[in-house]
Amino acid sequence: MARYNLADPRDYLKALDYINYAKENGIEVELKKYSPPRSGQQNRFLYFCLAYFAHCYGCTEAEAKEVYLKRFACPQLFELHLTDARGRSATYYRSTADLSKEEMSMAIRNFRAYASINGVEIPDANDQLSIRICEQEMQQTQNYR
Repeated sequence: MARYNLADPRDYLKALDYINYAKENGIEVELKKYSPPRSGQQNRFLYFCLAYFAHCYGCTEAEAKEVYLKRFACPQLFELHLTDARGRSATYYRSTADLSKEEMSMAIRNFRAYASINGVEIPDANDQLSIRICEQEMQQTQNYR
């Protein structure tokens, strides 16, 4: 199955050629939006990072995600500037569910760097011992909130 980036004029023309070929030869074609799967491990680690940052920084996990991740750490990944028919522009933020595997890796890297600058050291994804210690710390202090 071929994949085409329709924003690229060369890929767009290749896709049109393929569609015309399929039409002439009676071939059925299925078109769908491509989104490379991101791993569950990436997703779990991102939510661990958000939870630990929220715990240390004194905010909610929702604030950590919506404000600190999307607006401060990675605005280039999440911000969408849209203009309506009347010319009014608005800023929207993408969902993390829309991120590709590479974008998710970049978001995690940027968020860890942002957290470090703000005094919250988030362990590496491969450092399972440190992650467990952080999770235990969050559980112990959860009773006092």
